Amino acid sequence: MSPTPNPLKGLALVLVLVGIVLATAGAVGAMVTGNQRLMFAAALGFALQFAGWHRHNARTGGRS
Repeated sequence: MSPTPNPLKGLALVLVLVGIVLATAGAVGAMVTGNQRLMFAAALGFALQFAGWHRHNARTGGRS
C-alpha cells in the first residue's frame, strides 16, 4: 500500500526543523537570561515538533 499523495509533502519536515530551532533557542535563552517567559517559546517549539512528527506518521501510515 502506498502513502496517500499530499501536495504539502515537505510541511512535516519544516514543522520539525522550525520546532527544533525554536525549542533550542527558547530553552537556551531562558537558561542564559533567567527569563522564564522564554520557556513558552521552547514549549511552542516542542509542540511544532510534535505536530510535524504526527503529520509525518499520518502520511506514512505509521511506518518509518
